Amino acid sequence: MIVLFTVALFVGTAVLALWVDVRVPQLAPPGFKWRALFAVVMIESFSFVPMVTDSYVALYVTVFGVLMPLLTAMWLSGLWLLRAAADALASRY
Repeated sequence: MIVLFTVALFVGTAVLALWVDVRVPQLAPPGFKWRALFAVVMIESFSFVPMVTDSYVALYVTVFGVLMPLLTAMWLSGLWLLRAAADALASRY
């Protein structure tokens, strides 16, 4: 059951990030350097997330209030970074 929830959380946040990117493309940082910096900041921000498991309410707040937005932002930063790399390769040829 835990594995199914984890897979659903990761796939759901990836789909949500893709939807945000398609719906609001002007949110993307302007250059490759800023997109890479945003990706590094998102990856490093996971080290500051405490997993509070004292009660079900605290666990739900941690997962849906902190972890879900961070995962969505992480997927979004990865998508932006891949698009910047694709644009850089396309402009080269």
